[in-house]
Amino acid sequence: MPTGCVSGTADAAGTAASGGNSMLMMLFPILLIVVFIVLIIVPNKRKEKQFKNMLGNLRIGDMIKTIGGFYGKVVAIKEDLITIECGPDKTKLVLAKGAIASVESFEEGKEIPDKTDEKKDKSDDSDKKDDKADEKKENSKSAKKGK
Repeated sequence: MPTGCVSGTADAAGTAASGGNSMLMMLFPILLIVVFIVLIIVPNKRKEKQFKNMLGNLRIGDMIKTIGGFYGKVVAIKEDLITIECGPDKTKLVLAKGAIASVESFEEGKEIPDKTDEKKDKSDDSDKKDDKADEKKENSKSAKKGK
């Protein structure tokens, strides 16, 4: 009969182990949901709160970028609508506040640089480098002729 007692205790131990395993199986989805909330939802809420704060602090004279890619200066604000000036001819556009992608505070004398100006600066720099390279080649040629 002692063999029966041993098998009875083995069955009890197996049941206890499977009970612990099922508890772990129940905790896994809950743990997954908690991780999902922490990694996805909380940063999104923080970003949304920062965006609303940015729109709340919007004032006349601020430079903005719209979701469509337009850059302009705020000239009027009404509840949910803003009017901006953009382009060299100061075209006025009326937009919903939700169409703003980012706000840059107004700084006297600073404007968003044109890409054409940047290209000119880069081409000027490359021209200077080419000129220096040409001078070095000429100097080395004249040094060889002198020998």
